[in-house]
Amino acid sequence: MARIPDPGPKERHVEQQSSSAELDQIEEPAHLIRVSTMVRQLLDEARELPLDERARERLRVIHSRAVEEIGRAVGPELRDELARLRPDVPGDRPPTQAELRIMHGQLVGWLEGVFHGVQAGLATRRAKAREKELDHPGHAPPG
Repeated sequence: MARIPDPGPKERHVEQQSSSAELDQIEEPAHLIRVSTMVRQLLDEARELPLDERARERLRVIHSRAVEEIGRAVGPELRDELARLRPDVPGDRPPTQAELRIMHGQLVGWLEGVFHGVQAGLATRRAKAREKELDHPGHAPPG
């Protein structure tokens, strides 16, 4: 069984900084969670039902609004990243069901990645606090 090498201190520090920075990029976590739950539900519905042209157009509008709402809930770096990932679907026709699935799947995947980054950032902060507490036993943070 192959063993994955343990990253050195420099690599761990860079990883901790990036996950902590991602955590700082979330300006409205509750709003982000609500919108991501809605997007996931939309993706599930789009998979289950045959969608006529009107429904597909409505889902495109909802998707665009969801992306705008997500942009308001995150900081500039994540907002720019989200904008770069936005798919190009011609505006003169409703997206196909397959295009909708891809758009929503991409957005849900991106959101899950953001949430994993937040979890990693929280774990990093906890580990740093624990490490600081061990280094200075008499100066533990309250709580």
